[in-house]
Amino acid sequence: MNILQLNPQIVVYTPLGAGLAYFVMDYGMSVNSCWVVRLAKGEIKHFDSNDLRFEGNPTYGFPLKPEIPDSWITFKEAEKLVKEN
Repeated sequence: MNILQLNPQIVVYTPLGAGLAYFVMDYGMSVNSCWVVRLAKGEIKHFDSNDLRFEGNPTYGFPLKPEIPDSWITFKEAEKLVKEN
């Protein structure tokens, strides 16, 4: 197993909301990497690499905010979308 500390941290989007990724744990070729993420309220959670979305870089043609699956939208984010529309 390898553990990589991200410095600086990376902004990520998870099924539980946005957060900062601090570590990546790699268990080898046959298992997805595990990401250690601090969520906005201070919770530390572990996520499979399939459960993360990263901010892009418009310079390279990737939109800043990634496409977030509808099932990931939290209640507060849904309220914000309703108020904006």
